[in-house]
Amino acid sequence: MRPAISIKDLTYTYPDGTCALNGISAEILEGESVALLGPNGAGKSTLMLHLNGILGGGEGSVEIFGDRIGSVDLKEIRKRVGIVFQDPDDQLFMPTLFDDVAFGPRNLGIPENEVKERVGRALRKVGLEGFEDRLPHHLSFGQKKRAAFATILSMDPDIIVLDEPTSNLDPKSRSELIRVIAKLREEGKTLITATHDVNAVPEIADRVIVLNRIIIGEGTVREVLLDSNLLEAANLTTPDVVQLFELLGCFGYDCKNLPLSMDEAVTHLTRTIETANGKHVHLHIHEHTHQEIGEVREKYNHRHAHS
Repeated sequence: MRPAISIKDLTYTYPDGTCALNGISAEILEGESVALLGPNGAGKSTLMLHLNGILGGGEGSVEIFGDRIGSVDLKEIRKRVGIVFQDPDDQLFMPTLFDDVAFGPRNLGIPENEVKERVGRALRKVGLEGFEDRLPHHLSFGQKKRAAFATILSMDPDIIVLDEPTSNLDPKSRSELIRVIAKLREEGKTLITATHDVNAVPEIADRVIVLNRIIIGEGTVREVLLDSNLLEAANLTTPDVVQLFELLGCFGYDCKNLPLSMDEAVTHLTRTIETANGKHVHLHIHEHTHQEIGEVREKYNHRHAHS
């Protein structure tokens, strides 16, 4: 696979003197889905705004499919890289949802019949088919998030960049949006998702880059999410499913290959039950169980339960 994004020694300091990025170098391949993990203030949004030229003027370089941003027409770069902002109201400003989703293709001079096809296709992908005549400001926040996503999908960019897509969503809306991202990943779209939602990462990403103004770690989803020291350095926590199965391990459950997501957890439990004698999972309390539970809880900074 060819590189879709090449970042070399990218450094950016805001006018007030805040250093947001310090010597970032990374490569994202065409068809990869990469999660950019980091706490608030880590520089994730700053990095993303460099990927289609919204921000510039720092040191280093960003290339999109070999074209260096700053040396080619930004309009061409923005056709190839679409950014879904954290606040959907930044992307929804037209009288109807149809007009919002059609805005980008129309600006590209695409014929109206193709614009209608693109709008319909984009709204179907995000589960908002039939909402074409809705007023965007009457949508729920979760619907707005998906509508903002549709405004980028209608442009059919080669690369989609998402800034904290699951932030401030209720559980149902979060699950709906994760399904949209996961489907695009399955289709082979190049995706970069900035997030601190570690529980979503196993469903949406192939690889993880951990950022805190510098790149402090990277690897496969499993390598990063099971590295508690790396996550702690980025002020992040281990996924809830991993913590649960480590606690189950204190009761004798075999957790040699810890699941990272709910789907993996169901598969793991089902396999265990199917291979167990009597088709049951046997848990037990032994002499050291309470001590082991305490160690796991302390590892994840939980308060100890008092008897």
